[in-house]
Amino acid sequence: MTALRSVSNAAAYEATRLRTRRSTLGLMCLAVFGSALATLPAAREVVDSGYPQQHVAWVVAGGTAAMILPGAVAVLGTAWLSAGMVTEDFRHGIALTTYTRLPRRGAQLLGKLAVALLLGLVLASATRLAAYLTALGGFALARGSSAAEHVSIGFMLALPTPAECLFVGFGGVLGVLLAPVVRLRVLAAAGAWLAAALVAALAPGSRSPYTQDAVYAMVRLGLPAEETALALPCVLLTVFLLAALAAVRRRRID
Repeated sequence: MTALRSVSNAAAYEATRLRTRRSTLGLMCLAVFGSALATLPAAREVVDSGYPQQHVAWVVAGGTAAMILPGAVAVLGTAWLSAGMVTEDFRHGIALTTYTRLPRRGAQLLGKLAVALLLGLVLASATRLAAYLTALGGFALARGSSAAEHVSIGFMLALPTPAECLFVGFGGVLGVLLAPVVRLRVLAAAGAWLAAALVAALAPGSRSPYTQDAVYAMVRLGLPAEETALALPCVLLTVFLLAALAAVRRRRID
């Protein structure tokens, strides 16, 4: 019970820090804007093709600019904010206050991971909703076209898929775990984004253009593709968690 209470207190502390920081809101707005940016021209492109109803989901996903645009933007934003929960402790001298209030470093790290998962769900939902609303606006602006008169966009497209939520949360978790190891927010966010992209490319039903390259690399290394793809997320999480715990426990607080 004591350990759970420590993790809960750490998560509440980190959530309060994120909520009261203006940079959090600014980055979330930037992620929403980035997700919506490619949707409007995608709607116009589909209307001009003459068959918009068949490509509604494609438009919400980002069109030709990026077939998984909302999720990709959400992963990067979540990884950046999650890595900042660790690096800002030491870079801006907040670690002394943090670990004085909550001295259990392992519990503090687990609290950050819980907040990263919640943040991933929020950003995945926000970017998907932004793309959906922009698609509605794009089709509304094209109502004068006969091809766009009967376009119907189901509300379910405004909700992120379970896989999208999973990968965005995974990116946030990796951001927290990589930050104490590499100690630079940029490197941690980039590494988390690339690792999440690799896992997503190997997931069943993936449409990533890099899936064939990843599978070919595993075959050349003599690894079974299917078994490696299933084990990769667990291996990454285990290795990074152990490395993060070791780095957090050994790091001095000045």
